[in-house]
Amino acid sequence: MSLNALRRGLLAVALAAALPGAVMAQAAPTVVGIANFGPHPALQDAINGFKAEMAKNGYEEGRNVRYVMADANFSPAMIPQVLNQIEANKPAVILTVTTPVSQAAITSVSNKSLPLVFLLISDPITAGLVPNWQQGGPRFVGSASAMDYDAVLEFSKQMFPGAKSFGVMYSPGEANDVVAIRQIEEAAKRASIKLKAVSVDAPVDVPQRAQMLADVDFIYAIGSNLVQSAMPAVTSVADRHRIPILSAETDFIKKGLVTVSYAASYPLQGASAAKLAVELLKGKKTTELAPIKPGRADYMAIISRKKMAQLGKPIPPALANCNCFID
Repeated sequence: MSLNALRRGLLAVALAAALPGAVMAQAAPTVVGIANFGPHPALQDAINGFKAEMAKNGYEEGRNVRYVMADANFSPAMIPQVLNQIEANKPAVILTVTTPVSQAAITSVSNKSLPLVFLLISDPITAGLVPNWQQGGPRFVGSASAMDYDAVLEFSKQMFPGAKSFGVMYSPGEANDVVAIRQIEEAAKRASIKLKAVSVDAPVDVPQRAQMLADVDFIYAIGSNLVQSAMPAVTSVADRHRIPILSAETDFIKKGLVTVSYAASYPLQGASAAKLAVELLKGKKTTELAPIKPGRADYMAIISRKKMAQLGKPIPPALANCNCFID
């Protein structure tokens, strides 16, 4: 055998030996499911925060992780179909965004060993997903959007110094709203500020019910699906009576509908969910982890100078130099 032939033979052997390793390096990516309630900027911000944190932990989309995403277009009846569609892709973990999606996953996801991570849920304990704030449930752990209403009212005193009362509209048919109004009542007592709570059963009732808040110093718009969907009607009444709106959502201040928002960062909440998902992908069980809820450092204020001027409200001295104005 010639020297060149020998070299070619050795090269072929080397390539054959290296091939299995090359095949292994191209292993199928990890599949992560994302079941969303519907298309909304706030929900997407949280999902983006989730994916960004996953990438920081080595799970890069298009390289070693593939996201299977679907939403129910805010139709509860479509949620089981969305979850079944995602489960059919055999994900290693599923992110469920909002309370309706997360609760439906308990019965709709047939693989009981598939770990689930919730996101943007006010009270996962009341929702039946976890037993307490110290431990995940048998199937769920996640990042809650539980509001710190003491922090909210503390901020409101800076934003609206001298305010003696505030109003809140809520839907008695939404479990999150019922929990929220109870917690707000308790926080209002601790803050020594009067709360005027008004229940709303349907969006068409909003304009009339909002009139009942004409005598408050400010309106606090909680993260209620019903109230937030009818925010233009709330704003119309509030503007007529020159009442500022403090919102638990950030989207409407950009549209000029509310005066100020104070809420936990959606990207940060998504990042918290990703940290839990990474632990589950490493082999941890949901019961070995604890749900995460925002701390005060996670809250962000956004103030509209334009809206304050329209309502004839001065910028409070305590916030005059904050890096929180959008106009």
